[in-house]
Amino acid sequence: MNASPEHAIRRLTVDDLGALQALRREALSTHPLAFGSSPEEDRLLDDALAAATVSNPLGAVFGAFGPELAGMVGVLRAGPQKMRHRASIWGMYVQPHARGQRFGRSLLEAAVDHARRWSGVTQVHLSVTTDAPEARALYESAGFEAWGTEPMALLWRGQFSAEVHMVLSLGGATGLVQTL
Repeated sequence: MNASPEHAIRRLTVDDLGALQALRREALSTHPLAFGSSPEEDRLLDDALAAATVSNPLGAVFGAFGPELAGMVGVLRAGPQKMRHRASIWGMYVQPHARGQRFGRSLLEAAVDHARRWSGVTQVHLSVTTDAPEARALYESAGFEAWGTEPMALLWRGQFSAEVHMVLSLGGATGLVQTL
């Protein structure tokens, strides 16, 4: 999974926790309205919870290296039986100096490809705030479609941001329910 010969995309492990936590802290601090978590309460900033997150068999966290960790994205399969056909993309972030080099697209492709390998997964969901128009454009170019907008979804230091909910169909079920 390479973005280019000098850029590598790979699944992160517990050995990457220091770099992952530093990148996540940067993302939450520099773009607070692009993420639902704050630096004070983010689960990835807790060592034990971060280790559990990267080791979760129902999820994966991918990193973009060039040569240092410059981007990340997570994917998580829904656990409840009636929702196991769904996976969710979370935490997408690419450092400003690495943008425009296909890191974001390569990370998104890695996460979606991972979701495709889970038997029975037919949809990948994500949410993007209106404060991240570049991210929304990337998701739309990858085939994600908006299905709803949650107004005032986030509030940070007196500023609201809406959240656009998006879905990508992986084939199989179309989402249309037929009843007999």
